[in-house]
Amino acid sequence: MKENPLEKDAETDAGDLQLWAGSSQRAFLASIVESSQDAIIGKSLDGTILSWNRGAERIFGYAPEEILGRPITTLAVPGQEADILNVLSRVGRGERIEHYETIRRTRDGRDINVSLTVSPIRDDTGAIVGASKIARDITEKKKTEHQNLTLLQEVQRAVKGRDEFLSMLAHELRNPLAPLRNAIHLLQLRGDDPTVVERVRAMMERQISHMSRLIGDLLDVSRITRGMIRIEPERTDLVQLTRIVLEDQLPAFRQAGTALVTAIPDIPIWVHADRTRLSQVLDNLLENARKFTDPGGEVSIEIAADLPGREAVVRIKDTGIGVDPDMLPRIFEVFTQADLSLDRPRGGLGLGLALVKRLIELHGGTVQARSEGRDRGSEFTITLPLENEPMALADSPTGPAAKGRHLRILVVEDNRDSAESLRMLLATRGYDVKLAFTGLEGLQSARSLRPDVVICDIGLPEIDGFAVARAIRDDPVTRDIRLIAITGYGRDDDKKRALDSGFDTHLVKPADPETLLTLIS
Repeated sequence: MKENPLEKDAETDAGDLQLWAGSSQRAFLASIVESSQDAIIGKSLDGTILSWNRGAERIFGYAPEEILGRPITTLAVPGQEADILNVLSRVGRGERIEHYETIRRTRDGRDINVSLTVSPIRDDTGAIVGASKIARDITEKKKTEHQNLTLLQEVQRAVKGRDEFLSMLAHELRNPLAPLRNAIHLLQLRGDDPTVVERVRAMMERQISHMSRLIGDLLDVSRITRGMIRIEPERTDLVQLTRIVLEDQLPAFRQAGTALVTAIPDIPIWVHADRTRLSQVLDNLLENARKFTDPGGEVSIEIAADLPGREAVVRIKDTGIGVDPDMLPRIFEVFTQADLSLDRPRGGLGLGLALVKRLIELHGGTVQARSEGRDRGSEFTITLPLENEPMALADSPTGPAAKGRHLRILVVEDNRDSAESLRMLLATRGYDVKLAFTGLEGLQSARSLRPDVVICDIGLPEIDGFAVARAIRDDPVTRDIRLIAITGYGRDDDKKRALDSGFDTHLVKPADPETLLTLIS
């Protein structure tokens, strides 16, 4: 039979087309491998690198001419070559390994996290002749995962600390209420016995002072966390201020059976500080040292001027229970309390040191804690910037004004128990006291009675205490009356607003009776 040339040409074209298609497909696949951002590496079963794409060069840093023909263990972290050999062994048995996370080393010596997928390569007979590896750099992903885990742990720790703090808060606030309730019952039963009355009075005073301090610390921490706390610094003799604080603290140390040792110079050390807030810092640290030192122990305070460093240094050291090493980094954090036992013999909310740190930082200073461990005592060191030494010595404290002048006093307070108890207190000193229970009533009484002193609450019905003060100052008949605000609003802004409204003095409830009587006299 004669061969058909057309059929032959068709067979030739089909063969050429098949060759072209195969060649094009291989080129296309090679292009995919080269353009991949992942490392795609071919290797023999003995681990020799046979192919190396641009992704591998980008991730590991080796150019093809540097790495081809070298063992795959070149990428191993020194000492971890067995990891790569184990992967090769598993692939040699026909196993496919997917998403295997490990660590490899780059050309410049960096260790990176990679996710590997390794597959066996088979020839036409199905025999395994090599391995294909795809490696993805997951270093940033692992870093993010670690950061997220750390953040989660911090949040969990904060939530746990908050919950423990709220539990302690409930415990600490309930503690003073029990003796106060008992005291009221005792007064009802034995109010005619002077000895019982005196003991009950002293106990109530202690419990009210304790509760006032707890509430004050809570409010201060709230202001700190919201960035609302401010200081009013002035030139202050740190030595004189410390002596005043120590004089106030000494009775508590004697009662506790704890020695208080001082090393304080006779000459002033000047700092630029808010006297009230710096006194609060010293009070908190001394009280903390006393509270955590058993009877028979010792608390020492040392003050010095570091002239080369231009710093004033305060060190308060105790022989108390100390601080565990794992607690030291967190001891100045809000809600941190080392004593979480049910009996909590030391008490407190764990807020004092957080307040100390923030107040000292507001003064441009630092505070550090040191302890050798449990039962080995603690040491707190404060530094404050030094002021230039003035020519004059420290100012002498001003004594109270002379007493004896008969005064008319108007108390403006909507809480009738508070008003009546204040009237009774002032009456014992011989003052003529009148009461008003609303803002308008107080203003009318001020105009009709023309008292020497008006003691006024801020949160009042009808018009508030700020409006009362402004109206009294605007009236020529009453403008010279001495105005004292006693209020539960104790923020720095509240104090400023009270003074701007015309009050001469701003006291926070519950005001110390002796302080109030001194202001009036």
